[in-house]
Amino acid sequence: MTTVHGTGGSHPTIRFEQRAPVEGRLHDFERVRLRVLADVVARTQERFARAPLDMLLGEALYLENVRLKREEANLFTRRRLKGDRELWGAVRAGLLQSPVTADRKALLRSVVKHYAEEIGGHFNPKLYRFATGAVPWGFSWLLNAASVRRFLPWGMTQSLESRLRIVGEVPALQRLAQQGTILLVPTHQSNIDSMLIGYVIYLMSLPPFSYGAGLNLFSNPALSFFMNGLGAYTVDRKKSNVIYKETLKNYSTRLLREGVHSIFFPGGGRSRSGAIESRLKLGLLGTALEAQIQNLQQRSEKPNIYVVPMVMSYHFVLEAASLIEDYLAEAGKHRFIITDDESWQPTKILSFFWKLFSSQSGITVRIGKPLDVFGNYVDEEGRSLGPNGTYLDARRLLTTEGELKAVPQRDQEYTRELGARLTERFHRENTALTSHVVAFAFFETLRRKYPELDLFRFLRLSVAQRSLPMEEFLAQAERYRQKLLEAADRGELFLSDELRTQELRAWVEDGVRQLGLLHDAGVVRIQGGAIWSEDMTLLYYYRNRLAGYGLSLLAEGGEMTGKPGQNDSKGFLA
Repeated sequence: MTTVHGTGGSHPTIRFEQRAPVEGRLHDFERVRLRVLADVVARTQERFARAPLDMLLGEALYLENVRLKREEANLFTRRRLKGDRELWGAVRAGLLQSPVTADRKALLRSVVKHYAEEIGGHFNPKLYRFATGAVPWGFSWLLNAASVRRFLPWGMTQSLESRLRIVGEVPALQRLAQQGTILLVPTHQSNIDSMLIGYVIYLMSLPPFSYGAGLNLFSNPALSFFMNGLGAYTVDRKKSNVIYKETLKNYSTRLLREGVHSIFFPGGGRSRSGAIESRLKLGLLGTALEAQIQNLQQRSEKPNIYVVPMVMSYHFVLEAASLIEDYLAEAGKHRFIITDDESWQPTKILSFFWKLFSSQSGITVRIGKPLDVFGNYVDEEGRSLGPNGTYLDARRLLTTEGELKAVPQRDQEYTRELGARLTERFHRENTALTSHVVAFAFFETLRRKYPELDLFRFLRLSVAQRSLPMEEFLAQAERYRQKLLEAADRGELFLSDELRTQELRAWVEDGVRQLGLLHDAGVVRIQGGAIWSEDMTLLYYYRNRLAGYGLSLLAEGGEMTGKPGQNDSKGFLA
């Protein structure tokens, strides 16, 4: 039995005694995928029908050769790069021949087909059935072994589900999935996100969603197995040529037109700073509007695309150390050294889940308020609502000069408005956990002692300088909690039950414990009446989860300031 909570802590819990059958939908998904790939190739070729193909292919050849040289040292991608080299070697040889000998349209088709097959994923209905069974089974065994209960599979009494708290607009999402096509847009902290989101979708009794996941993730055998099984398709952000971008755009649009629910990470990648995304990539997001226009033109039975934000909140993040160092290296002009990504190391992944389960920790997944493709809220029937509560007609909003059609400048503005609304909803749907508040309160309280230091000098404080008397910290921690409670009452974010109900020392100690579970160096430690940090960069990473709520001393541009109460709504480095 799966437990999924409705909106807000006071709402009744919704229980699903039995998940909806998926056999027929799995078959349909595979059939749709094959049809989509063929259509994408045709549409992309048509898009370039009048383009100067020598120039188009030549530019793509140059950019791909640059990318291949950069990636050739990566052991994980060598097999895939071999196929890329063969393709572009053939394109190069073809371009050196005359158009009569080597048909440019045939060369373009070979490139588009290669990209479409790479993007199109390898969703397998049988693998989906296995993956959705293997994920809870495997993690349930790990959970029980870690908690030293029973080691035999048939003795398992807990599962991964007990670690996932799914809250928010779950009933609305389920209803809208029957009325139109869902575009789920999550925040992105970890490579673990993709696997967990696929499982969360399964727990909510929804059919498989198609993913737009970074191609690099598919080089990790463990992640690749589950993402392929849970509906992923690939997005390679290192490919910058026009042919690839158009193929990816057409693939996304066509999936949505087919009624295949999809997932985009609009931040473009994992948040390296640890903060909620504030700048979104609007390219793929715009395909939702394009798909709805085409649906309306074709008078589809269910033309609407519903955009649903999703915020995942972890106490600790597998790749936190690498992400924040990468972020600071760029922001600080390489004053920090970039290390390997932990999500590529199987032992690190195993350690993450072991500690998640054995510690009784958990992950909060909040489903946000559904939106239309313009950024307006929609009601439970899927109707768009204007600012004054009136119903909006999408067909009318998309009609220009008496014709329902795509208008690039107008549509780009609609997508910008959608992106701005998503940024706002990400912050409002965020759930603050005890670990976030402890990290934020300690970082900000300590920073008051050194107002003259910039961020990078502050992060290099000596161990002796990183300490605070426990009583002083507790007073400040309670102050920040009260401010967050006020913000939560205004609807600006959510707080975990522990922050709302536990006594001061209890939730502080829980936050310190959670921060110390995964990383070798303690993010925050308590001993002998004092509290200090062993790793200031990790402290900064977890502190950033609560950036953007007007509680920080960090001024715009990321520099330190001695002005208490400085609003940091645009001041975090993200």
